[in-house]
Amino acid sequence: MSDFNCTKADDMNFELMANRTRYLKENPKGVDEMCKIMEDMRSESLKEVALRMLAAGKYALEEIANISGLSLDEVKKLKAERTV
Repeated sequence: MSDFNCTKADDMNFELMANRTRYLKENPKGVDEMCKIMEDMRSESLKEVALRMLAAGKYALEEIANISGLSLDEVKKLKAERTV
């Protein structure tokens, strides 16, 4: 369990986790992979906020776009997908 608190792969006990951490933090391809994963998570979070706002029915689409950080087109697309 202590491996989950380690910030450096060299400090980890579990070799498989250390190797994966080393790849994601030190290898340029791994860093790119991690950045993509983090951006995908951020995007999903923004969409969830917008969907909750759409469900509340209290906000104009422009307000949802402004508050959620999504583009107006993305909010319109979410609204259309939600009603299908």
